[in-house]
Amino acid sequence: MAEQTLLKAGEAEITTKVVKFGPISYQVSNIGSVAVYLERKFNPIAVVIFIAAAGLGFYAYQLSPTNLHDAQVVGAVAATAAVIAIVIQFIWPKKVYTFVLKTSSNDVHKIVSENGEYLTDLQGAIEQAFVHCAP
Repeated sequence: MAEQTLLKAGEAEITTKVVKFGPISYQVSNIGSVAVYLERKFNPIAVVIFIAAAGLGFYAYQLSPTNLHDAQVVGAVAATAAVIAIVIQFIWPKKVYTFVLKTSSNDVHKIVSENGEYLTDLQGAIEQAFVHCAP
């Protein structure tokens, strides 16, 4: 059976017998598993807004003994900013995908990217190569 290219994207090249990531090559028959994991990270904008809200909340607390009306206004702004930060985090989280390839000799190759489609394409091509090399 001739070697057939299943995917060539960036530095990755996957054929029916060999998986190459730049200068590193793996035989398909020695690959134990492939997986893509999704991890949600904190959105930096939401973190900055939340820290500002905490600072405003502390300032409102400091104002409360001397000027109750201003403290209530600042506290309301702080609470609103905190809610906005939480909503931003739930609606627009930063997503990071991790591709993990493990071999039978316990070597692990990881690729971390925000492009989940690319990594799932890599996973699918390697799984397709498994089918081609199956006895």
